[in-house]
Amino acid sequence: MNDESLGITRTDAEVGGYLLALADGKAYNELTEAVGALISSTDSRPPPYNGVYRWVVSSIADVLVSKLGPGLRGDEGVALTIRTTGGAEVDLSSLEEPESSVMKAVADVLAGGASEARVKLGPVGLGMDWMSRLEMLVEAVLWLDKLLDAPATSTPDTLPW
Repeated sequence: MNDESLGITRTDAEVGGYLLALADGKAYNELTEAVGALISSTDSRPPPYNGVYRWVVSSIADVLVSKLGPGLRGDEGVALTIRTTGGAEVDLSSLEEPESSVMKAVADVLAGGASEARVKLGPVGLGMDWMSRLEMLVEAVLWLDKLLDAPATSTPDTLPW
């Protein structure tokens, strides 16, 4: 999940992994504080937020492919559906900005190659205020955490040979 073609560095993956560990440990206050510090950081160019967000989104796509099968990647006809814990389908048009941006970014990574995904993920969050960017990354990390705990489908992956 360290994909330099998406502009993701080892540091992005390490920070993303740290955020994921906080989510998995139910340390939600610490997760929010860590994301806030990441957004506020002025120590590097480009800001670390962008690479960490790309890592989380590409990791969500990787986990979806791992759980649902390799045919998912590169298929522009894939429809992502969100369901509540009770099983009810969520109308995607009703999602507000942080959640809808994460969904669109994951769909872009799944549908396109690495270069297209990098271009599409580059401007995500740049026009958003501090709080919206915080909510967007926290939502993405929480979604990744839930996906990692979800069972895989029973259909076997197609072997490459």
